[in-house]
Amino acid sequence: MEAALDLLLEISNPFKCLFAGPEQSSNQVRRSKPLPDLPLEIWLEIFQFATYVHQHVTIVPLDPFSMKRVSTNVMGVNTPTLSMRTKLSLVLVCRSWRRISVQMLYEHLVIRSPARANAILSVLRNSAQRLQYDDRETGKIYSFPGYGMWTRHVEIFTHARGAHDIRYLQSIFHILQVCPNLRTLSGTWVHPLPLEFLNAIAILYGPSLEALYWGELTTFPTITTPEFLGSFQSLRVLDLRNYVGNEFVVGSETSPRISSLPKVQHLIMSTHSRSVAVATALSLPSLRNLTIKTMSIKTNTSDLLLAFLKVHGRSLICIDLPSPSVDSDPDPDTAVFRRSASHLNPDIFLRPDLCPNLDTFTFPTISPPLGTHVHHSIRRIGLRGVRAESLYPDKTGDKGSGTKGHLLSFTPAKYPNLEVVKTVGFLVDADSDSLIKDVFIWWVEKFEKQGIDFLDGEGVLWAYADASISSEPKGRSARSPFVSAHTATIANNDKKVDLFGNSS
Repeated sequence: MEAALDLLLEISNPFKCLFAGPEQSSNQVRRSKPLPDLPLEIWLEIFQFATYVHQHVTIVPLDPFSMKRVSTNVMGVNTPTLSMRTKLSLVLVCRSWRRISVQMLYEHLVIRSPARANAILSVLRNSAQRLQYDDRETGKIYSFPGYGMWTRHVEIFTHARGAHDIRYLQSIFHILQVCPNLRTLSGTWVHPLPLEFLNAIAILYGPSLEALYWGELTTFPTITTPEFLGSFQSLRVLDLRNYVGNEFVVGSETSPRISSLPKVQHLIMSTHSRSVAVATALSLPSLRNLTIKTMSIKTNTSDLLLAFLKVHGRSLICIDLPSPSVDSDPDPDTAVFRRSASHLNPDIFLRPDLCPNLDTFTFPTISPPLGTHVHHSIRRIGLRGVRAESLYPDKTGDKGSGTKGHLLSFTPAKYPNLEVVKTVGFLVDADSDSLIKDVFIWWVEKFEKQGIDFLDGEGVLWAYADASISSEPKGRSARSPFVSAHTATIANNDKKVDLFGNSS
């Protein structure tokens, strides 16, 4: 019967393609195998990169000598709001993504009001009860601490209505109790705190807390003491920029310290007298990095700062003096009012008897001129607030005098071991000035004659492409541990050539 049907089809359709094959039915279509999924560890790395916000992970300021790339994507920089929206979307995709992304959702908690504190506390407690299970074989009931086990950073604010109520502090303490792995605590306190609350936090996190920001927005003394700060013996980072505390007399450099924090390596403070005083009163044997925030109002703390350096100056390796700014300003180097604000004189840190081991020093371009001190240990200097118009060698006036004056003062006679000078935050490739590359290269060649690398904020060593390039990198850029061959480039207009002559 089938042969008869085939013969009938050949008679009705004699023109048949030789390459035509039998048509496949729908149920015979081969389904392609799905691509293998990535391991969950790789997905976690991708999610963490996509939602990374520096101030959520740590309270340590960004290293001024870290690489800063030119962003070509308007969505390239994460914001706290965008990061949170991404995390909320990830937990709704599938179960496997939820298991790895829910921990990122609770790594950083922000408590802004009593209502939010109660909501967070309710979620953390309910998650702990829901994660309990009964082992039928052993008969034991296992329980987990809930979502609080993933919390690493808690930020507390007391500006909202009702934040002065004791019940708000009780809710905050209950939240801290269900976060056993907390490592960073940031507190901004507008109202006076009871002594019992301070003692409870000190007992709860004294042995484990690694980073602490304690800000008190008041002009009156508080009950916070250096002994309270000294109860956190595992601190690596201490932020005292807005610390007020109680009144006490600062002793001399030979006086015994009130409290000891043996593991603190990074200290952030301000030019406020209370901040400098408590930092001087603490014993910080492991202190290496210092960041001083200059207050936007005029303060006369030169004597207190001198006393602080006499106590802690010998251990300092890196000092950073950001531009005067308020904490809420996202870009402290471009605000207009900072150009007339009071700046801390950086010359006091270059005295060899105060900071003899100083290796890296960063300060704003509008700071007072440096003195004639000779410092033998400095190897890196960073300039904040550099602008294109201030780099022109032939321009005179107030606009360029600060930047040019500082650049001309960086000589081997004053700093014999100086290796790198960097314009922190100023990216040549991102500037709209058509001549800035030539101007920047002029400074590069000037410093090169002195054996110093002059880098922009991206970490690029600019030079002309038609310059003589040897097969192997020579000079200080090849020997310096701070400048690698792949970051130093040689440019001709928009074309870049690496140190080995390969064009890109």
